[in-house]
Amino acid sequence: MPHLLRQNLLLPAPPTVVMHDPRTHLRHLPPAYSPAQTPLSRDRERDFAPQVRYHLELPRRPKLRPCKVIFVGDCSVGKTAIVNRFCFDKFQSNYKATIGVDFELENFSILGHNYGLEMWDTAGQERFKCIAGAYYRNASVIVVTFDMTKRETLESAKKWLNSALNYNTGQKPLIFLAGTKADLLTKEEFVRMERVAGLAASEMQAEYWSVSARSGFKVTELFQRIAGLAFEEAIKQEIKYHKGTAQEKGKTDTSAKSQTFDLRNFISSRFARQKSGCAC
Repeated sequence: MPHLLRQNLLLPAPPTVVMHDPRTHLRHLPPAYSPAQTPLSRDRERDFAPQVRYHLELPRRPKLRPCKVIFVGDCSVGKTAIVNRFCFDKFQSNYKATIGVDFELENFSILGHNYGLEMWDTAGQERFKCIAGAYYRNASVIVVTFDMTKRETLESAKKWLNSALNYNTGQKPLIFLAGTKADLLTKEEFVRMERVAGLAASEMQAEYWSVSARSGFKVTELFQRIAGLAFEEAIKQEIKYHKGTAQEKGKTDTSAKSQTFDLRNFISSRFARQKSGCAC
């Protein structure tokens, strides 16, 4: 009976321990795949910009929209595979070709602030290009994907990038060039292809990454880098917006003070004329 009594007692539940997911919990800016294959300066490779950290320490919480990331490239280069590897930690060798667009959402915690990545996996077949193009708009990040075992997919990467940029003329998105299926190359082939892809990334002003969805090589690091850079850019845009708003408010206050001062002078001068007997 004592054991039954113990089961019926209303004891407080043990405290739950919340473990941060190391894949999506960022306290520092993730490094680039290679400092020599990124268009960013080396100063930005160390950590988030000081003004970004200072802004995040203010009492006002930033209001950030989810970041739209679009994946473009030829059919069967591995766009769906790397997204599924990161989001679900799984790999299938018999993926069906994407029809139109697939969508996944992943939430990050960056410097204690929530930030979402909207990942739009677009079809690589020409007959779906007009459909996928409608989803290119308002992209903050463009990931141009190619198969490292097929040189022709790298040659068409610039065409895919230009197509995506045509729908994003109002802003300049962050650009990544991701080579997939790195596990299928020999060491010599891998080094040779990375050298060629690095030159292509430089021409495209893109940051280069080699990844493998099958083995998971550098997939998590790529998405962490995308989230970190996009988050930093979003905070900088918010800082710029607040500075512009403050300047406009300052101009309005100055104009109001000037008008009040002129009105007082006018009334005082009018009163002086009436007192002196002038009718004009």
